[in-house]
Amino acid sequence: MHYRPEIDGLRAVAVIPVILFHAGFHIFSGGFVGVDVFFVISGYLITSIIIAELDEDRFSLITFYERRARRILPALFFVILICIPFAWMWFMPLDLQDFAQSIVAVSTFSSNILFWLESDYFDTAAELKPLLHTWSLAVEEQYYILFPLFLMWTWHLGIRWILGLLAIVFIASLAAAQWGAYNAPNAAFYLLPTRGWELLMGVFATFFFHRYKTINFNNKIKNTFSLIGVFLIIYAIFAFDETVPFPSLYTLFPTIGTLLIIVFGQKGTVVHSFLSQKVLVGIGLISYSAYLWHQPLFAFAKYRSFTEPSVSLMMGLCVISLMLAYLSWRFVEMPFRNKQVFNQKVIFTSAIVMSCSFITAGVVFSVDGRFSSEDNLMVKGYKAENRASQLQSWDWLKARTNDQGYDVTNNQFDHTPWFDLDDPRRRLLLVGNSHSKDIFNVLMSSTTAISRFQIARFGTELADIRQAFYLSPNYQSSDMLMYVSQYKPADLKVFNALIDRAILDGKKIIFVKNIYEFEEFGRRTYADFLFNLLLDHIGEDNITAKDIMKINEKHFEQFTHRDRKQLHKKSDALLAQLQLQHPQLVVLDRMDYVCDKGRSLCYAMNGNYQKFFYDYGHHTLEGAEFFGTRVDTINWLASILE
Repeated sequence: MHYRPEIDGLRAVAVIPVILFHAGFHIFSGGFVGVDVFFVISGYLITSIIIAELDEDRFSLITFYERRARRILPALFFVILICIPFAWMWFMPLDLQDFAQSIVAVSTFSSNILFWLESDYFDTAAELKPLLHTWSLAVEEQYYILFPLFLMWTWHLGIRWILGLLAIVFIASLAAAQWGAYNAPNAAFYLLPTRGWELLMGVFATFFFHRYKTINFNNKIKNTFSLIGVFLIIYAIFAFDETVPFPSLYTLFPTIGTLLIIVFGQKGTVVHSFLSQKVLVGIGLISYSAYLWHQPLFAFAKYRSFTEPSVSLMMGLCVISLMLAYLSWRFVEMPFRNKQVFNQKVIFTSAIVMSCSFITAGVVFSVDGRFSSEDNLMVKGYKAENRASQLQSWDWLKARTNDQGYDVTNNQFDHTPWFDLDDPRRRLLLVGNSHSKDIFNVLMSSTTAISRFQIARFGTELADIRQAFYLSPNYQSSDMLMYVSQYKPADLKVFNALIDRAILDGKKIIFVKNIYEFEEFGRRTYADFLFNLLLDHIGEDNITAKDIMKINEKHFEQFTHRDRKQLHKKSDALLAQLQLQHPQLVVLDRMDYVCDKGRSLCYAMNGNYQKFFYDYGHHTLEGAEFFGTRVDTINWLASILE
C-alpha cells in the first residue's frame, strides 16, 4: 500500500488527547477515545498489508509476526526496562508485587486480562500503574493472533463470504460492548470480545479500498465526509468524560469519525492538508513511543508526590514524554525495523530472551515484594503501606465468615444465617459496599452497639439489589436495615424503592450519609502528607501530642472549608427530602463521630501515630476501634435505640 501521511497525522490527533487526558487536563475529558482511534487505524493498516500479500499469494504468518515483533517489542521492552529500577526503589511492597505481575502479563500480551481481573476494590488506583496503558497493546496482539489465521482459512471463500462473516462478528462484538458497558463495565473495557468491533471498522475500510480500487469521489463529498469525521472525533474528545459508558454505542463517534477520515480524507481535502502537516506527521511517527512513555512518567510522578502534581509539572512531563518518544523512536524503534541490522533470527531470539527475562523477574518480584525502600518506614505505630491497612480492614469480617476471600460484594456467606434467633438483642443488617464493612468494624468496637444489637452484613451496591437480597435469611429475620455506601447516581434512583420495601416488610430503616472525602495523593492520605511534613521539618524525636493534634485540626479545616462533592450534596438533599416524606426514616452522619466540632478537629491520627483512614474516608482497624468509642461517647446510635 502507498504511504498516507494523513494517517500519521491522525495518529498524532489520537495520541495527544490521550496524553493530556491522563495528565489531568479536564478540558480533554474524553481524551481516552484516542485509543479507539488507534484501534481503527491499526485494523486498517495491518489488514491492508495482509490482504495485499494474500492477493499475491505470498503471505507468511512467520513474516507477519516478525513485522509485529519489530514494531511492538523493542520500544515496549525498553520502557519496561527503564521502569523496573524506579518501581524497585519507590513502590511499597504490595504495589511492587502488582507491578511485577504486570511485567509478566505485558510480556505475554495478557495485561488486559490482568487489569480486568485486578479491577476490583483492592486494586491500586489506575493512575498509579506504570504499565496500565499496555492493555490496548494486548487487545491488538490478541486480535492479530486470530485475525490472520481467519483470513488464511477463509480467503478461498471470496470477499463476499469474508465480509459476511466479519459483519456477524462485528455486530456480536458491538452488541456485547453495549451490554457489557452497563452490566460488566470492567470486562467490556479491557477484553477483546468487546473491543474487536473497533478494529473491524478499520478492516472494513481496507476491504472497501480493495473492492473499489478505482473509485473517485468528488472533492465536495470527500471534504464533507472527512470533516464530519474530524468533528465526530473532536466532539468525543471534548464532550465525553469518564461517566460515559465505554465501549458502547457512544464509541461509534470516534470510530466512525476515524473511518470517515481514512476513507474520505484523501489528497485535495482540507483534512488531508491539515493532517499532512510536518508537525503532526512527526508526532504521528513517534506516537507509539509517546504512548508507551507517558503513563509511566505520570504514574511515578503521582506515586511519589505528597501533593497533587502541579499543572506545570504535568505539562512538563507531557513534553518530556514526547522527547523520550523521539529518542526511543530514533535509537530503538528504527534500528530494529532495519532488516539489514537485525535479521529475523535475531528478532525472534531477542524477543524470546527478553520475554523470558521479564517473566522471570516478574515472578521473583511477585513472590517476594519486600524489596522496597518504604517497607522500612516505621515510626512508632505509623504504617506507610496503606494497601496493607486496606486489606487488614477486612480481617474481622473474614474471621466472622471464616472466608479469606470475603469481599465487597457477591459473598456466598451473606446468603447464610448470621443471626441467632434465640438472642434477645435486636437484629441489625448492614447493607452496602465497602463502607458497610467500615460501619461493621466501628459497631463491633462500640459497647453500646454490641450490647443492643446482633450485627450482620450484606455486601452489595444498592443499585444491584435484587430479589435474592430480600429472600436472604438475614433480611428475612432482621429488625433493622442500615444502608451504608458511597452512593452513586444509580443508587440514588433506588432509594424510594428500598424505603417502600422496608416499610412494607415492617423493618426499621436507617441511611448513613456519604462520608466526607479527605484529600489523598497517589497512595498517600492527607494524614500521610501532614505527618511526613512533621518528620521532614522537626524529626520524629521532636514530635509532640500537640503536633498530632495539629494534624487533626488540619483535617477539620479541610472538612469545614471544602465543599462536599456535588454527588454528596445530591444524596444529602434526597435523604432530607425522604425524611420529610417518611418520618420513621433515620439518617445518620458518620462525620458526627469522625469530627469533634466543639474542639475543631477531625480525628485522623492518634498519639501513637496510627492513622484512622487508609484513603479518602475508609477506616483502618485502629480507626474503627477508636470511632467505636466515639459512637458511645456522642451517643451516635440514640435515634435507633428507642
